[in-house]
Formats: sequence, structure tokens, C-alpha cells
Amino acid sequence: MSNPNKNSKKKINSIVLFKNKIFVTIIFIPFLYLLGWIFSQSFLFLSVSKEALSLIGTIFTFLLFIFLMPAWFNFRWEIRNSWSTLGLNNKTLMNNILSFSQGIIFALILLILILIPLLTNNYISFSGVLSSDIILNGILLTFGIGVAEEIIFRGWLLEDLKLQFGIKVALISQSIVFSLVHIGFKMPFWNTLGTLIGLFTLGILCSIIRLKDEGSLWGAIGLHGGLVGIWFVLNNGLINVSKEAPGWLVGYGTPNTNPLGGFYGISLLLISCVFYFLKFKNQIFKFIK
Repeated sequence: MSNPNKNSKKKINSIVLFKNKIFVTIIFIPFLYLLGWIFSQSFLFLSVSKEALSLIGTIFTFLLFIFLMPAWFNFRWEIRNSWSTLGLNNKTLMNNILSFSQGIIFALILLILILIPLLTNNYISFSGVLSSDIILNGILLTFGIGVAEEIIFRGWLLEDLKLQFGIKVALISQSIVFSLVHIGFKMPFWNTLGTLIGLFTLGILCSIIRLKDEGSLWGAIGLHGGLVGIWFVLNNGLINVSKEAPGWLVGYGTPNTNPLGGFYGISLLLISCVFYFLKFKNQIFKFIK
């Protein structure tokens, strides 16, 4: 016969452990950012600009995050291959390159679909100014933002929340966090809400693509990085968006708009989510079981 006191004690211990796990998840990245900020302050004596200090702190934070990942999954979840869990090396190199390329192509298709109504309504004009600096920055943004943010959100956070609460809660939760950390809440309410919904939907889409790719993160990296990098090149060299362009079509934000924050961009993301889910639902369900 089981001891009720022993069972109650086990239940209490499991609740405490559960709370500790989600608490550690919540404070992990802010704590690393704090360490990154402390590290960056050591460069003050070199008269480094605020922007450079911020970049140094961010790079240090991400490198520290990558360094800690094996220990995180090993000691917290008893998972040895953290890089496979994050979706970085669970397929062959050629498969990863193919997935990344597909993500880039899909990002390009989405942006072309956004540009078509802007072109037909004369809301954009071509400037044709394209320097090597702009192209280099676009490439760095594609890889830098794509790799860093996808590893954090669709890699680490999605996996950690999935192990705690299951895949459904993890999908929604990481997308909420992803949208919240990307917005400064300085725009009017409806503009802010549209941008939040757009970013949330992008988080869901990148997650679906990762599930479709059987856990590989490279397709999501290509899509996310491609959207950021290609739009940067377009918006800072090739095109000029008219101030008369409606927010529902081109999105909101200053100084550069976010086309995925408008009604049209959100609709494209939602359609993409439905398309990928219906087309690859067998692969998705097979992977999450």
C-alpha cells in the first residue's frame, strides 16, 4: 500500500521543480544580457560609441548562450546532442543547405507578393542605389539575425517549453515572446497590435517550417533571415516607399516600415501557415509524436 504522505511529498517536490524550471527559462536570456552588458562596459575606456558597446554586449551574450547550450540540455533534460536538439546538425550538410535555400526563396516570394500591390498603386519608386556596403549589411543581417534569433526562439525556447508543457503550448508561447521582444510599444495602439500579430504569425510560420523539416532549423533560418536581409537591401538601396502608402499594405514602424505588420502582410503569413500545415501535416504529426 502506498504511503499518502510520501506521495504528497513527491507531488510537492514535483510542483517546486516545475516552478523552478519555468523560472529559470524566464530569467536565462535576461541574465545573459546582463553579463553581456557588464562585459561591454570594459570597453568604455576605449571611447567606444554606444552603438558599438551594444553590439559588443549582444555578440558576447550570444556566444555565451551558444557555449552554455550543451550544459543546459545535458544537466536540465539529460539530452546529450544539444546541436541536434536545436535543429542545427540533425540532417546532412546538403539537406541543410537545401532547406536554407528554400527558406530564402520563400522569403523572396513573400516580399515580391508584398511589392506587387505597392508597384501597381505607384506607392514605391526605384532608386537603383545599391552599394557594396548595403549588400554586405544585407548578407550579415540574413545570417546574423536568421541564425541567432532562430536558434534562440525556434531552437532553444521552443524545445525547452516543449519539454515542459508540450508542443502546442510551446508553439504559441515562443511566438508570443518573439513578438513582444521585437517591439518598443512607441507606436499608436492599432499599429502596435498589427505589428505584434505579424511577428507572432511569423513565429508560428517559422515553427511550422521547422516541424515540416523534421526538426531542422535551417529552413526557418533562411525564411527569417531572408525576410530581414532582403527587405533591408530593398528599403535602403533599391526602392523608396511613399509616405502615402497605407499602413495596412506596407506595415508600420519608423524609420523603416515592417511590411509583415500590415493587414496584407499578416494575411500572407496566415495563408502560408495554412498552406504549409495542410501540405506537410503528415510530416509534422510524425515528427511531434
